[in-house]
Amino acid sequence: MEGIIAQLKRQDVLIHAGTGMGKTAVAAGPHAHPSAKGRVTIMVSPLIALHDEMVETFRDEFELSAVAVNSSNGGCSSDRLKQIVCGDWQIVLISPEQLLSRAFINEVLKDPEFKQRILSVVIDEAHVISHWGSGFRKKYGELGTIRSFLFKSTPIVALSATMPGRVRRDILRILRFDQKNFVNIDVGNDRPNVSIVIRGIHHPLNTYADLDFIINHLAQTSFDISKTFVYCDNIAMGTEIIDHLTELLPFHLRKFGIIRPYNATFSKEYRKAVMKEFREGRVRILVCTDAAGMGCNIPDIDLVVQWKVPGSVSAFVQRAGRCARAAGHVGLAVLLAEQSVYSTMLNEHGNKPAKSKFKKGEKRKGAAASNKQQTNEDSKARKNYAIARGGQRGSNDPTHDAILVRDHPAIDDKAEDEGLYSLIQSGVCRRSVLTRIYGNNPPNPTVPCCDICDPSLLNRTRPGRHLDNAKTKRIKVGVLCLPVLEKLHDWRCLVKRRDFAASLFSADALLSNPLIELLASTGPVATRERLSVILGGQWGWEKTYGDELFAAMRTMDIPLLVPLPAKPRAPKRGSDGREQREKPAKKKKVDGLLDEIPEVMQITFEVPDYSHDFSSSLNPREGLFTNLT
Repeated sequence: MEGIIAQLKRQDVLIHAGTGMGKTAVAAGPHAHPSAKGRVTIMVSPLIALHDEMVETFRDEFELSAVAVNSSNGGCSSDRLKQIVCGDWQIVLISPEQLLSRAFINEVLKDPEFKQRILSVVIDEAHVISHWGSGFRKKYGELGTIRSFLFKSTPIVALSATMPGRVRRDILRILRFDQKNFVNIDVGNDRPNVSIVIRGIHHPLNTYADLDFIINHLAQTSFDISKTFVYCDNIAMGTEIIDHLTELLPFHLRKFGIIRPYNATFSKEYRKAVMKEFREGRVRILVCTDAAGMGCNIPDIDLVVQWKVPGSVSAFVQRAGRCARAAGHVGLAVLLAEQSVYSTMLNEHGNKPAKSKFKKGEKRKGAAASNKQQTNEDSKARKNYAIARGGQRGSNDPTHDAILVRDHPAIDDKAEDEGLYSLIQSGVCRRSVLTRIYGNNPPNPTVPCCDICDPSLLNRTRPGRHLDNAKTKRIKVGVLCLPVLEKLHDWRCLVKRRDFAASLFSADALLSNPLIELLASTGPVATRERLSVILGGQWGWEKTYGDELFAAMRTMDIPLLVPLPAKPRAPKRGSDGREQREKPAKKKKVDGLLDEIPEVMQITFEVPDYSHDFSSSLNPREGLFTNLT
């Protein structure tokens, strides 16, 4: 209410409040006052997807007419600009690029009639003034110039859920606030109904096994999968994450498309349709960028996961703020950080050390052996530092969950990352660190606070078990045993008829043809453990059918492994590419006599050809759907 009254009194306003705390109402509220009749609020917003959603929000929740001015709906067309000047809409949503375009300035902002109509200029997501204003959205850094076209009494309102000291100073400077005469509203951004977990990534990044906790393997319906945002700033990597999570879904849920990408590369129609499906619960997981972050009003998101560290603390807090916005709903926000973050030894100011730079060809001082010894010592020191700072916490081994250092590094409030590494390496309450960064009131969570205060939260985010193929024992393969192959084929067909009679996928989706051929080429399988070693983590159904398969194989008459015939060696060639003749066999002297060593006799035999119509793909999704005739 204070922000609404300030606008009616023609005062600038700076508002720092968490997501879901009603910042949109600050723009809508003044229009309920009689003096606002016929007046227009210009609302600057960064994303096209956000424009469209806000138009619906103002219309449906506040009964206000609104229009979006952006490149996807015609931009600054002449007819639209004339309608804006005439006051056809109470709220005008616009990007900074369109706002500061020559057409909008000349046709709208310089119009004397429209100047009288302007109730206020509201800058939504104002933190991007600092984050983007000097980078790829330079117009954000020029927003202060709009004051040249407004009456001096026209208020500017800056709204943000993430306003640390550096960002706050940038906003006040760029928007040209009179720092002695503006209304400051700071209610903080703590979300007491959202638990926080920050842990390291324990498996190779390209396996995505650390994301396995997202999928409920016991899900019977799609609604058993938590409603989830997975934030990944690399679009190509996001596609790989979707493939990985889809393979983890129970088999009967994979065909419904409950995991979807959402980013700016997709069409407006696709984004709108997918967000509708997500809001209504038919899509359960969105793998997205900030296009599904700012201002997105989905009240019942259960889980938000940030894959790899973002650019700043504010980026994580903004995304975590999407979680559990409905009253009475609880949620979990997770940040998965690379191990390199934990091994980065911060200095006394909480900053990353500067990298040593050497000119090309310049050698480090000291002998090579001394440098190698120093490198080894540095590596050991970084490893110990990472362990002390929690790098091993949250792995599959709970004994590593202990908090070894009960403090946190210093925080530099001028740093661009806003103390992100300090937050990750902290050994004290995560909320207390955020309170220091944002100047929040002392936290009072209504859920388990964070992984430091309540380490049991880590049990909800354990990584999957990834089998490192480089370290697995190579399985010796021999000649294919056709009778065993046929029995394995019969077994999978039996399971398909018994457990999936009504499903439209073929039996090789249960046990692929390459795995059948492997099992029929390795000889007897004496133990259940031996079966797992042979499968090598390639069979997604092992937990469900592994014991049954082993019992079936125990009843089969599996002969000993017959080695594959040796491959003939390729002839040696000289430097000129010509084939070289083999040298005659050497003679050796035995008891004073020359004893000629005979050539080794080559024994060859034929293996009968075997052909079949099996696929050779190892893809577990291969053959899911067959052509029905």
